[in-house]
Amino acid sequence: MKRKSNQEKSWLGKKFADKNFRKGFSKEYVKISIGEQLAALRLQSNMTQAAVAKKVGTTASAISRYENAEYDRYELQTLRKIVEACGGKIQIIVAPSDDHDAA
Repeated sequence: MKRKSNQEKSWLGKKFADKNFRKGFSKEYVKISIGEQLAALRLQSNMTQAAVAKKVGTTASAISRYENAEYDRYELQTLRKIVEACGGKIQIIVAPSDDHDAA
């Protein structure tokens, strides 16, 4: 299959050609992904933020913060407690960057 030329690439394809864009996108995607996964797991468990907070020993606003895509100060111990309170498990994957460039 023939690759598209730069003129034929989509807007997003052109953006991903930029190394800095790819790094920034990946960083933001991880933040969004964690919050979305926490919210989905909680909802799948039919629990409110308040119910999870009670099991974890924190506040509903703290759970809301962890589910927010803008939040980026996750602590592994707190993530583990939240996930386990919802009946889930954490899996951590350490892998080389797709970019293979030094950070």
